[in-house]
Amino acid sequence: MTTASRPTILRLAGVLLIGVVVVAAAACTDDTGFAGVGNAGSDGLPPSSVQLDAATVRDSGADLDRIVEEVMEATGVPGVQVGVVHDGEVVFARGYGVAEAGTDRRVTPETVFQIASLSKPIGATAVAAVVGRGDIAWDQPVATELPDFRLSSEYVTQNVTVADLYSHRSGLPGDTGGNDLELIGFDQAEIIPRLRELPLAPFRATYSYSNFGLTIGGLAAAAAYGAPFAQMAEEVLFTPAGMTSTTFSHDEFLTRPDTARLHVLRDGAFTTGFERDADAQAPAGGANSNVVDLNRWMLLQLAGGQLDGQQIVDAEALAETKRSHINRSPAAEVDRPIAGYGLGWNLDQAVVEPALVEWSHSGAFLAGAGTAHSLFPEIDLGVVVLTNAQPTGAAEAIIATYVDTLLNGAPRADWTALYGGAFEPLLSPPPLERPDTPVPTRDAAAYVGSYANAYYGDVVVRSGANGLELVMGPGGATVFQLEPYDGDRFSLVDLPEVQGSAGLMSFTVADGASEASALVLGESQLFGPVSPEVTWTVIPRRT
Repeated sequence: MTTASRPTILRLAGVLLIGVVVVAAAACTDDTGFAGVGNAGSDGLPPSSVQLDAATVRDSGADLDRIVEEVMEATGVPGVQVGVVHDGEVVFARGYGVAEAGTDRRVTPETVFQIASLSKPIGATAVAAVVGRGDIAWDQPVATELPDFRLSSEYVTQNVTVADLYSHRSGLPGDTGGNDLELIGFDQAEIIPRLRELPLAPFRATYSYSNFGLTIGGLAAAAAYGAPFAQMAEEVLFTPAGMTSTTFSHDEFLTRPDTARLHVLRDGAFTTGFERDADAQAPAGGANSNVVDLNRWMLLQLAGGQLDGQQIVDAEALAETKRSHINRSPAAEVDRPIAGYGLGWNLDQAVVEPALVEWSHSGAFLAGAGTAHSLFPEIDLGVVVLTNAQPTGAAEAIIATYVDTLLNGAPRADWTALYGGAFEPLLSPPPLERPDTPVPTRDAAAYVGSYANAYYGDVVVRSGANGLELVMGPGGATVFQLEPYDGDRFSLVDLPEVQGSAGLMSFTVADGASEASALVLGESQLFGPVSPEVTWTVIPRRT
């Protein structure tokens, strides 16, 4: 693929982590008969007998340093930040490694990272503040604040609420729910109206991790507040909480003097090479922060919205974010209790200690960021880890190993190997198996032309210097080089951030015809949707 300004896709780290949690939990043998998810002591949860004293956490600095160094060595990530809070106090805010490979710019606790989907619970906290003010309600239909908003179902359009969108139960398909449009260059103003073209899964009965669905929920709250989302979050959360380095603006991130560069894996080593502007989906993935600020945010979460003796966010509005609104996976599919999703939060039986509740989220940019945080309300503990490299499971492994060591004296599983194995498919896609005797392609003229689609817009196939090219996005912003694969099927590098990435697309040609009637997207990793209702996207040729 060739384009200097092509944005990169935010892959579904939250979806992937369903499998990660299941794999990791298998390493623990403690079976507690956990009954549900939600706030500690509520929703039918039995009280936990697990204890953690302040001295144990305070004296764990050497263990934390060792764990981080071991995980960095095993994964190769260049830079890491770790924050730890316990019992109402900040315990650690530490930086490790470098902010940019090949330089001596050290990561400090103040270095600002792009935090990907860790943005979701942070943005949900800002929305909770607006809910607490009475500007909007979690159960308010977003159409009341966004009158131009439309989905393919009029019933869903009129009834989908802020909570529905923040819990990914609107029915919007995850991967073809705006991510693909962002990837080919469309901005928020272009993406959200196009979502009406997508078929929906059953409303409030299907969990599908949709960045742009959640973004719409955030935009509704911002409309009710009367300011853009980034300004709203600044005014109702970041300024009152003293989070001076946190923003939902990529432009502001670029003005910071101390920032972490993104890194991708190339030939076994992490290097810079891609940038990521996530403003189009800022409530879902566009926040930038550091562990100094995130420690304060975790203290606020564990104290029910209070910080430094002040009620920053209404306690009940915030508590609603930690109540399970949908199950992330049917119980029959996992050998563990049903995993819940709140409003921007994963809600689970804790991976390292099943007697505890864990509130968590991870974030991933294939362009070079991997982040995670976990809160354990019953023992008043919070841990956040930010890395400036593609998601390897390093952030999750540091948290699990550290918490396991705190509670049990030593890790009871090789968390680095478990999480690394779960994340490996993201960065090591299987090679594309080419047919031994491929059918020859037709002459280029059979495929060249303009194809129209209400969702993707005009798509052009043209002859370039190296063969056929697929041109997509506003003003032809994104160009894919097509390589003959088999007959009317072509391969393309769909995710240049991932070394070895390759996908397939095809043209439909009627029997006896000499020209294609449509092109079909859907075989490639780029356009492969989560929702089974959107298996193929057919783009008819213009005549």
